[in-house]
Amino acid sequence: MAWHLFLHRAEPSHCIDVDHASAEGSDLTRRVPRSPVYVLLAVLVCLTFPPQASSEEETLPADYPASLERVLSVQLSRLSTEGPTLDRLLQLSELYMNIADDLFNDEERKQLAYEAASAMAKRALTIDERSAHAHFLYAASLGSGERLKGLSKGGLVLGELKQHIRRAIELNPTHAQALQMMGGLCAELPWLLGGSDKDAELYLKRAIAADGRFTNAHLILARLLMRQGRLAEAREHIESVLHAEHPHYPYAWKHTFRPEAERLLNLLSK
Repeated sequence: MAWHLFLHRAEPSHCIDVDHASAEGSDLTRRVPRSPVYVLLAVLVCLTFPPQASSEEETLPADYPASLERVLSVQLSRLSTEGPTLDRLLQLSELYMNIADDLFNDEERKQLAYEAASAMAKRALTIDERSAHAHFLYAASLGSGERLKGLSKGGLVLGELKQHIRRAIELNPTHAQALQMMGGLCAELPWLLGGSDKDAELYLKRAIAADGRFTNAHLILARLLMRQGRLAEAREHIESVLHAEHPHYPYAWKHTFRPEAERLLNLLSK
């Protein structure tokens, strides 16, 4: 699930490379050339995030992610017999996102699942345009799907992403996932396309304040702080990931976020 791992905001033709960072931060400003297409691709790779259940203590079936297909069958049956409701469509959108991210490996099946997630979120918006979560899910699934297509129309996609993320935050100023996505946009985009480290930090801190168990927000902020040489602050957010209690997205935390936090901590320790 490579889209979890945020790269670093590129300026017009450069991107920070933290893989060669030292503990003193002297190498955190090393830049390598990046093309505009690469920058747009990096943004969409990093923006999206699969929504999973948000119970107080999330647990997954022993056969997860294979269990997702069983859950999908039940949900589709209910949709057919009971009809569409806002909650059911949102659940299906989230479910298709999880299937694409955690279950499928080949790009064709992933693409179909992302498109299904996007369709469900869009249908949910026809029922209630004021659903912040529907706007978020539409943006998340759209971004993931466009990543697989190769970003032939990246600029147009980014505009639509921003529109729905902003609307989600307008409707719910404490929607942690939407705040994280906006923070990721600000951190990843070149300044000519609206990138801003200052805005990124504000959005990410708002996301963490709203719900700190979304541990990827800590990772994105840690990378941003490392780029700025604020290594002590970065370490605090990395530690928050490593020692998270009942994190959202337990599957992603175990397989992606925690290992990435360990990698970043090793960089700081060199």
